[in-house]
Amino acid sequence: MALSINLALGGAAAFAVASVADRRGPRGVLALTVLIGAAGLLLTSRISALWQFYLSYGVMVGIGFSSVYVLTTATVSRWFVERRGLALAVVLSGFNLGWLIGGPVAAMLISLLGWRAAYVVLGLVVCGIGVPACTRVRYPQPLDVTRGEAFAGRGETSAAVRASLRSALRDPRLWLLTFGWFSTGLVSTGLVFMMITAHCVPFARDRGLPLEQASLLLTAYGIGSATGRLGSGLVADRFGATVTMYACVAIQALALGFLVGAPPAWALMPVLVVFGLGASGADNAVVKIVPEVFGLAALASVMSVLSLGWRFGAALGPAGAGFLYDLTRSYTVPFSAGLGILAVSVVLFTLATRRT
Repeated sequence: MALSINLALGGAAAFAVASVADRRGPRGVLALTVLIGAAGLLLTSRISALWQFYLSYGVMVGIGFSSVYVLTTATVSRWFVERRGLALAVVLSGFNLGWLIGGPVAAMLISLLGWRAAYVVLGLVVCGIGVPACTRVRYPQPLDVTRGEAFAGRGETSAAVRASLRSALRDPRLWLLTFGWFSTGLVSTGLVFMMITAHCVPFARDRGLPLEQASLLLTAYGIGSATGRLGSGLVADRFGATVTMYACVAIQALALGFLVGAPPAWALMPVLVVFGLGASGADNAVVKIVPEVFGLAALASVMSVLSLGWRFGAALGPAGAGFLYDLTRSYTVPFSAGLGILAVSVVLFTLATRRT
């Protein structure tokens, strides 16, 4: 429940955060929201009732981290044009590296200090590293991307942002991409991504792996996702985001199909590496295509709309997979459903990019 609150409220908060960033730049609002997230982690260490956990982790951490992905992609896209795919991949690979080190570090802190002290340490790390880093983030000189002219002042910038956002909201391609990202949120970068990452350990336990080995599947996913992120950036710059997206979805479908076939326990780790490669690669392709379709003037606001689709997919994916598992006592049905959702996401992406 706390995770669902975190994802849904963070998606809603991203609208306000993105609106401020498009008009005034990302520095102040990014630092403020990250500070709120760090405070939420610190307060989580003091909880004594469930409602307090919902407030500290669900509300505060959700709002605090709502800006990170949206403003990261908007900032990097504004700075880079020629090698935008690779630039996005390099920066966003930090999220994937978190899968490699975040879980083991948190487990080590809990075993050494206890879960309350672990939250304190994590909150201090976010505050001590994240907030100062945010103060160094800025957009390049605001430009009217349709004319290539510098704006005379903040009034022109706000007017251009409003006009660009209105145009995007009226464009059916935005909603096709949003529902497409919702689908991949359900399956790959949302639904499937969260479904697989949330259920890969119990799935491995069903296949006979001990808990210690099953937990390593998240690390395997992290390795694949970091590799896929960087590789997709290079491929997208050379062959285009659309080709990259199709290739990455095919890779995910291959991995999911293997999981549906009830593979032996020893094969799960390489399958998760392959799935991570495709999932992060597809995510990178979507992020690269957005500024090419909608421009840069209101990019953070447009990304906040897309992010909301991803977050709802990520919130529903694990719960839906768990419900189907409880109903059938097998992961065959939810993983098979993931294949169908991937197919839907491909159709939506094709429609959204046919006039790019």
